[in-house]
Amino acid sequence: APVAAADSPALPAATTTTGKDIVRGVAVLPFDNLSPDPDNAFFAGGIHEEVLTKLSRIGELRVLSRTSMERIAKEGLEVSAISQRLGVSHVLEGSVRRAGDQVRVTVQLIDAATDNHVWAENYDRKLDDVFAIQSEIAIAIAGQLEISLSPKVQANLGDRPTKNQVAYDLYLRAIEERRVWRGAATFPVMIALLEPAVAADPDFLQARMRLADAYGRMYWFGEDPDNRFVDLARNLVADIEQRWPGRPDSLLAQAQLLYNVDRNYAAALEKFRAAEMELPGNTEVLRGISSSLKRLGRNEEFLVATRRLHALDPEVPVTYTETMFALHALGRYDEEIALGEQAVRKFPEDESNAYWLAAAKLNQRGDINAMLDYGRRFSSHSETNAPGMVAMARFVTGDIEGALAVRAERRGANPITNARLDAEQADLLQLVGRSSEAQALAARAFDVVKAAIAQGRPAPRGQVAAWYADAGAIAALAGDREMAAGWAREANAAPVASLEEQTRLAEYLADLWRFLGDPEAAWRSKATTIDALNGTPQGTLRAFKSYYDKLYGQSPSYRAYMASLVAEKQ
Repeated sequence: APVAAADSPALPAATTTTGKDIVRGVAVLPFDNLSPDPDNAFFAGGIHEEVLTKLSRIGELRVLSRTSMERIAKEGLEVSAISQRLGVSHVLEGSVRRAGDQVRVTVQLIDAATDNHVWAENYDRKLDDVFAIQSEIAIAIAGQLEISLSPKVQANLGDRPTKNQVAYDLYLRAIEERRVWRGAATFPVMIALLEPAVAADPDFLQARMRLADAYGRMYWFGEDPDNRFVDLARNLVADIEQRWPGRPDSLLAQAQLLYNVDRNYAAALEKFRAAEMELPGNTEVLRGISSSLKRLGRNEEFLVATRRLHALDPEVPVTYTETMFALHALGRYDEEIALGEQAVRKFPEDESNAYWLAAAKLNQRGDINAMLDYGRRFSSHSETNAPGMVAMARFVTGDIEGALAVRAERRGANPITNARLDAEQADLLQLVGRSSEAQALAARAFDVVKAAIAQGRPAPRGQVAAWYADAGAIAALAGDREMAAGWAREANAAPVASLEEQTRLAEYLADLWRFLGDPEAAWRSKATTIDALNGTPQGTLRAFKSYYDKLYGQSPSYRAYMASLVAEKQ
């Protein structure tokens, strides 16, 4: 007899996949685009994604992510092989044909064990009935797999997000943009699509939620110097919360605001978990839970969450990256290296996994060449810590110009970011005795931060303490000791919002005291970042000892610490 699904069921136990135990679940292959106009590929992709979203609301099903399924589809595997690879009982195939105001969606559900088509359907409808098609597909699959749905789940499956086809098309195009990761550059493109979507249908909750997240991500990346986007995000989420209280997309919007803008990761985690009760198999929600645990430094829970996410997203590079990060945070470097080597074989063009593998080899084995090789293979260095690590590897091997070049490569339109890059380059130049070049860059950086503070510009990412410490370090580098000391007092008086800001604050204060000629105070501040979230691992200190000797070698505490650290490895 069918088993009634609870309103907030747990997902099946997560394991990684190659010859897995088979659980009740569906691998939904990408829907073929049979439309006369090839530009409608985004529409077929959108139908595929929306069917997955509907199915993920049925908690008893394991439903693999869209990205994983697209990667699987490229391999042309047989249905039975897909089932064994992903550990699910059924595979869904489909196609979409859109012409004018008509749409035809064809689907067939296959039992992977027998290769039998257990259900198939053709839906010929008006275009504005496409949401009903998505709901009917999800409900039919639940019936075929003998899952009875609670009234609440059925209501969620029957939700119609918009009646405006123009708004829906813009929304689907924005979703496609989000899937092509370009860092901060992704979000202005999404905003340009979602703002007219929301204007066309102010009641389109999902478009509003995506737009609020895009605004928030601009702030998260430090690309909101005037707080314009953060204000838009706050206003939009407040409206969503008022108009749709308790709806899962409303909870998700609130969670994303807490994460992206407030950096209140504990509160974000609560909201993500509340959203999970309604969206139990939604990878975006699970990724929010995982990321919040990471930012809170709850590393054991973070590892469990990444492995759970990996079960639904096994063919996506970022799930490997995040699991590597969790293993790294727990000091399980050998496991991290083994997983990283598996990831780079599987995704040879993915930069994040290549970087974290190089970082693991550096920290565990002192393998500077691994970091140099990574730097030669990838020119973008989109991982936050990557330019600094590659620059240090080049510096300690005598490639000063190479170190300067990699520091400079991230210059863009944001003047505050550029000032920080100027300061980093000035610091390197100072270390090798090129004082006149260093002073010119330091003065340029100082002019920028001095003007920003005088104008009352908001602190980047809302991190007031870290911002004043950074400004103070730049002032000290430029030779203005009085202003540096004043900004250091401001930094120490400001509240610290998160673990990541605490680490950033300590790093900048270490620079500040170093530039003011107090290496002991500098090292005491730097030492608090060792093995902290986004801080400096012990292995990095060992591998780049000749670099850190130049920074802190006059500190007795540093020399004692490094002597002990080196002795441990002998």
